[in-house]
Amino acid sequence: MKLMSFSKFSVFVLSLFFGIIIFFGLYSVDFSQYSKLLNDSEFLKAIIFTLKTSIIATFISFLLGVPAGFYLARKKTFFSSFIDILFDIPIVIPPLIVGVFLINFFNKEFIKNFYDFIFTCQGAAVAQFFIAFPFTVKASKNSFELVHPIYERIAMTLGATYFKSFYDTTFKIALPGILSGIILTWLRCVGEFGATLMVGGGISGKTENLPVFIYINMTSGDFEKGLAASVLTVFIAFVCVVTLKLFFGQNRKKRG
Repeated sequence: MKLMSFSKFSVFVLSLFFGIIIFFGLYSVDFSQYSKLLNDSEFLKAIIFTLKTSIIATFISFLLGVPAGFYLARKKTFFSSFIDILFDIPIVIPPLIVGVFLINFFNKEFIKNFYDFIFTCQGAAVAQFFIAFPFTVKASKNSFELVHPIYERIAMTLGATYFKSFYDTTFKIALPGILSGIILTWLRCVGEFGATLMVGGGISGKTENLPVFIYINMTSGDFEKGLAASVLTVFIAFVCVVTLKLFFGQNRKKRG
């Protein structure tokens, strides 16, 4: 009972603290700033750039991160343990450092001769991928670990091929956890700042995502515009999260 009371108190304090911060953010901005911002071509380009790079990065994370998570879940060796630790590094180090390493790599002649990633949409997407893909890997690994391989063996004894047995049992059971990781990956890409700024360059109207747009306006002295953009970004993220939770909630009810 005491534990539940403390838990309720923690939720109340955190909700109150977060709500006060959001309230003062809303209260500090003149409502006319929002209409100006929505008619600002630079802001709209920043939204489009954010969506484009985050979707590309998330798609690559799905293609590479889910198989990597499956491998780490099934193979318990020294090599897999080392790789698992290696994938934790982008989470714990500042994204700016990842951006520095990527710029150094992209500046190599054999890469520049292939494609110049620096100050491009593709380069920013790669930077976001390296920051966010661990979320896909970790979620996939944890989800696959909860599914025993015996289900696949039973399906194969009933005549299913290896890939069909994997898809019909392990993958479908692990899918909700994998999708949660994909959502976290996408939201991390949307809010990524350091590596995107380093690789993309934060060029106005070209390689400027929402966090970089806010940073540039705040540092240039346009505090109200930066604050209004911050509030709208929080609102967009809130709508996306609520929509996704409602969608997954309905799917759980259908499965139930």
